[in-house]
Amino acid sequence: MTQKQLAEKISNMQRNVSNWEQGVSEPDLQTVEKLADVFGVTLDELFGREQSAVQPETKLISAVRRLAPEQKDALFALIKTFI
Repeated sequence: MTQKQLAEKISNMQRNVSNWEQGVSEPDLQTVEKLADVFGVTLDELFGREQSAVQPETKLISAVRRLAPEQKDALFALIKTFI
């Protein structure tokens, strides 16, 4: 993903994304939350915290967020067979 694409996804400016990558500035908390959503990770994962500190349900949600829509549909169909 390019800086421009990321900036568009989080309603920000490409210049800001570039500054974050270069360590010139840091995003605010609301932007950090948007970044975690875009990348389908938890805030803990975004900040590099140990995976073991994250609850299993949170890991599952994070993994599901990274799936394409058709993959999510297939997963939900599979889950229904267990319920």
